[in-house]
Amino acid sequence: MRPACRLTAFLGLVILVVALSTATAAAQAVFGAITGTVTDSSGAVLPGATVSVTNIRTNVTKTQATNEAGVYNATNLIPGIYRVEASLSGFKTAVVSAVTLEVNANQKVDVTLQLGPTAEKVDVTAVAPLLQTEQTNLGQTVTQQQIEQLPTGRNLFTLISLAAGVSQQTTCDGCGNNGNLRINGDRPRNQDYILDGTTMTAPVFGGQAFNPSVDSIQEFRVETNSMSAEYGKAGGGVLIAVTKSGTNAFHGSGYLYNRSDQLNARNYFEDPTKPKNPFDQNEFGGTIGGPFVRNKLFFFSDYQGLRIDASNPVTGIVVPNAAFRSGDLSALCTADFDAAGACANASQQVRFPGTTTPVPFNRIPAGQISPIAGKFLDIWPQSATPGRNPGTSELSFTLPSENALNRVNSRIDYQLSSTDQIFGVFHRQWGRSISYVGNLLVGPASQQIGRSDDYAVTLGWSRTFTSNLLNNFRLAQMHRIGHRTNPGQGSTSASDFGLQGIPNCLSS
Repeated sequence: MRPACRLTAFLGLVILVVALSTATAAAQAVFGAITGTVTDSSGAVLPGATVSVTNIRTNVTKTQATNEAGVYNATNLIPGIYRVEASLSGFKTAVVSAVTLEVNANQKVDVTLQLGPTAEKVDVTAVAPLLQTEQTNLGQTVTQQQIEQLPTGRNLFTLISLAAGVSQQTTCDGCGNNGNLRINGDRPRNQDYILDGTTMTAPVFGGQAFNPSVDSIQEFRVETNSMSAEYGKAGGGVLIAVTKSGTNAFHGSGYLYNRSDQLNARNYFEDPTKPKNPFDQNEFGGTIGGPFVRNKLFFFSDYQGLRIDASNPVTGIVVPNAAFRSGDLSALCTADFDAAGACANASQQVRFPGTTTPVPFNRIPAGQISPIAGKFLDIWPQSATPGRNPGTSELSFTLPSENALNRVNSRIDYQLSSTDQIFGVFHRQWGRSISYVGNLLVGPASQQIGRSDDYAVTLGWSRTFTSNLLNNFRLAQMHRIGHRTNPGQGSTSASDFGLQGIPNCLSS
């Protein structure tokens, strides 16, 4: 065999071994695992005991026998509430109810069997261990109950700061979608955001590329230190979110949240002699989930719509007053002018460009004012409020904005067999926004339109061969489309101001 062929065969074997590796952890940020040891009342391990792990809400069961060390390991479990049953001939059946399994967790549940008939069942109370010995990672899980009850502002990621070691500077500009969020001192762009096993980290500044509805999330976890090697892509913290899955019962919800200027207090910076700035925000949507086939095939889907028509007061914007606009800059000279029109304070004297010749009385002749500058001044806003500095006025106005955003999240889980589990998730968000850049102009000349259309797809197939051998197949894609027009695009161009030699990139 040629060396190249040997190398190809060797690499193929390595990939196969990695794909079929021993599983003791929690299946790449989507599932969890329940493991433990089955013993008798004396503490001796019981090989060959039958252990069934059942999801209470879907009735999906995974059954396996303990190994020679009395250990069982049920992997690829959807986060939720489980029941663990252990039985062996000559012993009573032990039942551990209400075992809570969190995302990316390896929950240890040891079971002790007592002598007696197998048909007799003994209920055992599950006690959470004081120390997590199955994993080395450090972090905090935010449960579904916390997501629903804590004040999130309808934004899932506002809860990140609840984790230990997390700091946040919410007013930071250009520091990621969650402000200057730092986990144990890392940088936002070094963090990894994972949604249903798919990386959804926004490029450039970091943060999440998707912001799913809080109603669609089962729970999420913030990994802060000692993460598994599978998260080697991240140089900082890892944030893992998992969407809800369907159950054997149909469930749904609907909601509408409204915020209005009619219910808000007046902004401190608004003009009290005028009506309050308009503000109207509507957030609406719903969820639905249930079985396609009971105990087998489940679905969950949600939609969220956001419509915001808002405005904010802008105060203290400095603009030239009427005298400056006409070329009369005499106010710059706080000392007296002499008979020739020269300012007694040379530093306050205006001179013709490129020369040392003073402009008499700092008044620029109308014929020497650039017609290009005149056209810019035509769209420059004016104000009658005197400014703090010579030749200036202070402008206050209302800056409007519009935003429309839609989100859809759908998930399907299929228990193909006792050893095969398939799931698929689709996330999409699209929207349109209108804003006015520069905090100066409101109108077509400064209008900027933004559009976005993002989606992520994840497909997974898990097959369990033995109690310590499984294969996890994952295929995922994330695609982002986000662009915004140049200010004034479609309504103005460089040629409108008399500028030549500049491409007419604003015409459409």
